[in-house]
Amino acid sequence: MNLLRKLMFAVALAFVCAWVNAAELSSLAWSKICSGEMDPEWYGSAEAQAVADILIETQKTSGGWKKNVKFHIISASELADLKASRGEQSCLDNAATTQEMRFLAKVWQKTKVEKYRESFLKALNMIFEAEKDCGGWSQYWPLSGKGSYQDYITFNDNLVINVLKLLREINGDKSDFAGIADDAAKAHCQAAFDRGIDMIIKCQIDDNGKKAAWCAQHDPADMLPAVGRPHELPSVSGFESASLLSFLMTIPEPSKELQEAITTAVAWLDEHKIEGKAIEDYINAAGEEDRRVVDKPGSAIWGRFIQLGGEKGKEVYEKFFKMLGERGKSRSHTYQGKTYTYTEEEIARSSYRPEKEYQPIFAIYKDEYAHLFYRFLYNYEDTDPVVDEKGLPVATSLMATNRASYQYLGDWCQNLIKVEYPAWKQKVDAMNEAGDATMHELSDATYISSSEDKSTYMFGDNFSVSNQKGKGYGKGKSNTVKYSAGVEYTIQIPEGKKVVKISFNGYDNYDVDAYLSELAGVKYGETDYVFPAKTDDMKYVTHTIDLSAKPVSESLPFKIGSKQCCLIITLYCVDAQSGIDNIVDESKPKTVKRVENGQIVIIKDGRKYNIAGQDITDFHTR
Repeated sequence: MNLLRKLMFAVALAFVCAWVNAAELSSLAWSKICSGEMDPEWYGSAEAQAVADILIETQKTSGGWKKNVKFHIISASELADLKASRGEQSCLDNAATTQEMRFLAKVWQKTKVEKYRESFLKALNMIFEAEKDCGGWSQYWPLSGKGSYQDYITFNDNLVINVLKLLREINGDKSDFAGIADDAAKAHCQAAFDRGIDMIIKCQIDDNGKKAAWCAQHDPADMLPAVGRPHELPSVSGFESASLLSFLMTIPEPSKELQEAITTAVAWLDEHKIEGKAIEDYINAAGEEDRRVVDKPGSAIWGRFIQLGGEKGKEVYEKFFKMLGERGKSRSHTYQGKTYTYTEEEIARSSYRPEKEYQPIFAIYKDEYAHLFYRFLYNYEDTDPVVDEKGLPVATSLMATNRASYQYLGDWCQNLIKVEYPAWKQKVDAMNEAGDATMHELSDATYISSSEDKSTYMFGDNFSVSNQKGKGYGKGKSNTVKYSAGVEYTIQIPEGKKVVKISFNGYDNYDVDAYLSELAGVKYGETDYVFPAKTDDMKYVTHTIDLSAKPVSESLPFKIGSKQCCLIITLYCVDAQSGIDNIVDESKPKTVKRVENGQIVIIKDGRKYNIAGQDITDFHTR
């Protein structure tokens, strides 16, 4: 009887779960379903396969899909229209095609039905074909031609980032993409990814000899910032640059060139912030949804479009004006019974103010104000119009509908500069300093699980951290781990490894200074390795301690003094059997071990050896 009840309960539960998933299907956004919001087993269901079949039926002959289509709740008429327009361009804008590929991969993994894999690979081949010779992708494939902004390299709406993330995951051959592509396709993914990263570095704007950040679009012919829609003027984009930098900082073992690109872009954005300000949504006196700039200590905002200056600014905007002139389009507006006509070049040239360099620029894109397309505006909040040379009153600022519908100002770079970049910099500096040692990071990014009593935390590469006071695992900001003051933590080192250096990067979680009070049996004072008290402007600090004179194996205890700290711990390890013990005799004064150019060097009998015991005397003296 008990068994029967259990079986009946299981059947009922399965029915309820199926009903819940069906309800979720219609209520969730298509992007959420593609990214895996449904129960993993649902992607093998008949319902999921029905959606995948619709993707196959509506896939463009060039390989991709149309954007902004809710394929999971599509109507019969929409389906008919999509089938009839399969010969139109494939789209990569607004995550189109990349998200459909993610959905197909999930369904294929659960069903192994070959037609879903074939559709996926057809889309992948489209991405290969659409990549430009210089790297990068545009909104549509095949290209629109005729000088359309849609043919430019497009960072807007994370288009390039979405493609690069997908290529990286396919090449990784894991999870949803395990086994879906053969070795040749995976190699092609890696090559396309590498070209894409090289393209991003080349597109970084040269601000008169100083590297800045990026625009929303770049011309593949010369890599210069380019115009998008009529309100997306050539500029440095705070929004797109923040997204690009967040992505670039996920690349493991970045090259020196990529490191420099990230560092210089972050520095430029930091220098061009508008301090002490924030954006607030509100209802204005006319009862409209609106946005305004308000004071907010410790906050900062950036322009979505920041005007370039100096000779580089002149070059970029002169090229823009000439392009508008060569295109030869005019815009008209009727006011008080009279029609006023302007060329697009005339609108742009007459409104551009070179003295407004490095200020946010704004523009209006509404069909009823076509005579304002490409007009440079420098006022965010309402200012009175001015009468131009033809006698027409023209805008000098955005209108409420513009401000409410588009983010022209935002705090996009704030977390990047304060949190993401310091954590990335610490990790990269550690990588650069590792030399012949291998790095092992103990952070929330490498955390696996905790012991049953919660007092031991397991990390990647078989490292763990334990304590005797039952302190459970806690996550801090930016992948840090919480370590309580006064508690002895012990890092368990895997067999065969020795720690020759350790770094602690993070912040004090309270308003009183904290410090490293003990490491490997050595006690430190309150002023030796300090983590400053927490403030609104959070400070990430790195302390590195060289243990190469007496490498540590098996276990490495440490304590934090005063207050809890949130830390990423990086261990620099060597193989315990590397041969160093055969070279170094600490009892002999003529044997010296030190760090040179980020590498551990052993000097013995007038010769230099690396951590592996190889003689590098001649190499170091060349």
